[in-house]
Amino acid sequence: MGQLRVLSVSLLLSLLALACGNKEEPAKGPASAAAERQAAVRRLQNPKVVAALGKVIPEGEILELAFETSGRVRRIHVTEGQKTQSGTPLIALDAALEDNQLQTLGAQLERNRLEQEDARAQVRHYEEILQQHRQTYQRLQRSVEANALPASELDQAALDIEDSRYQAAAAARLLQRLDVQARELRLQEGEVRLRRQQKELKAPGDGTLLRWEVREGATVNAYQVAGEFAPAGPLLLEAEVDEYFASNVQVGQNAIIRREGYTDTLARGQVIFTSGKLSGKSILSEDNSQFEDLQVRRIKIRLEDSGRLLLGMKVEALIQTAKNTD
Repeated sequence: MGQLRVLSVSLLLSLLALACGNKEEPAKGPASAAAERQAAVRRLQNPKVVAALGKVIPEGEILELAFETSGRVRRIHVTEGQKTQSGTPLIALDAALEDNQLQTLGAQLERNRLEQEDARAQVRHYEEILQQHRQTYQRLQRSVEANALPASELDQAALDIEDSRYQAAAAARLLQRLDVQARELRLQEGEVRLRRQQKELKAPGDGTLLRWEVREGATVNAYQVAGEFAPAGPLLLEAEVDEYFASNVQVGQNAIIRREGYTDTLARGQVIFTSGKLSGKSILSEDNSQFEDLQVRRIKIRLEDSGRLLLGMKVEALIQTAKNTD
């Protein structure tokens, strides 16, 4: 590969010399030609600008979206590339079963509430009757003690007290059972609500929905990746520099971002990371096998004024390298 590079440089110099020879200019001496060749070599070895191809990524880690349960996708609320706020519904599974269960449990809880109100009213009623019977018994007892009434008059009053005490206790037991039933119903309702909540995914924070792996009407399994979400924050350009110019790129250098093959500036940035080794695979290709012989250095550029860039966009970075000596 080193020989290929030497041949490439030699060929470039030959073309430059040939181009210069075709121009109608005064002939130059050997010293002048040698100086031009040396300047051309220095420009190749110490370029003022190094180009790097890369892909726009978020500074934060891209999050994978997945349901904790299986089901059929009922609705997708947010389209790919749409910015969202924290808590915004993103996608929902069919939850007709859970909705029906919640409706049934709601009706049972309402009926239970009404029965508890009736039971509490019964408890208060029989406690008031019990208090009245006790007062009647005490009045009769004073008359018996004064020999105004026979002792047999207390028998019925005692039976009335016992009966009202029994009725009040029965109403209290019913109220207790209804209270236990209400707690069980609320527990069931909570479980169903949890399952219902698992049928809907919401934005984990401010950010952008990158892509969906599913479509409406499709069936998804629990923990199957349904989509990707990028948290809001600064954007980075993950790029790669050809190995021939890898050593020219350093952290802190400024860069201009533009579409590959175009001259319009989309954003500016600064190199914040350079890999300590060369890599044999390209981050820009879906099929890395075609780049097996390509050695690149991976870098990251923090982007400024990135409003014209989209996540996943492939762009070119022109990196302002170290001072060039002509």
